[in-house]
Amino acid sequence: MSTDLNLPGPESGFIATFGSGEPHTLFGHGFAGAIRDTRPFGTGITGTRHFLHLPGHGGRPSPGPGWTYPQIAEVLAGAVNTTSASRALGVSMSAGGLLHLLSIAHPVTRGLDKVALVLPASFTGFPAEVAAANRSYLEQLRRLVADEDIDGIVELMLSREPAEVAQMLPARAWTKAKAENLVHTDMSDGLGLALEIAVADTEEAARNLRSFSGDVLVLTHEDDSAHPVPVAEDIHRAIPNSRLEVLPAGSILWRGRHDVRRLLGEFFG
Repeated sequence: MSTDLNLPGPESGFIATFGSGEPHTLFGHGFAGAIRDTRPFGTGITGTRHFLHLPGHGGRPSPGPGWTYPQIAEVLAGAVNTTSASRALGVSMSAGGLLHLLSIAHPVTRGLDKVALVLPASFTGFPAEVAAANRSYLEQLRRLVADEDIDGIVELMLSREPAEVAQMLPARAWTKAKAENLVHTDMSDGLGLALEIAVADTEEAARNLRSFSGDVLVLTHEDDSAHPVPVAEDIHRAIPNSRLEVLPAGSILWRGRHDVRRLLGEFFG
């Protein structure tokens, strides 16, 4: 049985739980992320906090090559049910999964009154230049993973960060751990997710997003090609009762944690 709450096993549904009482909040990480990455987002948030490892992460088996946002959404829906969560926060990949649930009016969304979408990376489509950049990046990354070139993966990943962030030792160490996981685990099955769309571009999806009765926070930062600001802006426009916050470059993971904690504290209460 797992004893490290940052690495829960199948006996807990790959969910680590902290705190007690109401409300219950579910936290989902981004691609190549982990519970350790999402725990800082729960600082100061009251009640019971549940942190999930998605398939292909934290020792949880991958569902196989070719991950999709509907797959991720179903895992998140199961975790919402398991934890009786009334609030949820998703980072990047998990933000896309939560968006998908909202767009199909999944039954679990009726019990959610607050949803935070942090660094959303995908919505209903990409501008042509973003799609081309994503394809080029993915091709390079797949070659480096096939060659097991961890240093090359680190440099490629950091090339998408602001120069000041790329030079930070904690950022480099964190990126190296992600690179090692891509090479040594089945996480690489999900590399193609960068080209996937989270929400179908249909009137039904648009209507479901407009109809969501809960509060939504869309939180992102500037100068992050993996999480373009226009994607966050499109999501904000599609969800009338949402709040959009765009922080300076490098803020959310590295240089603006005080602002992030303040915004999430205000939102979740």
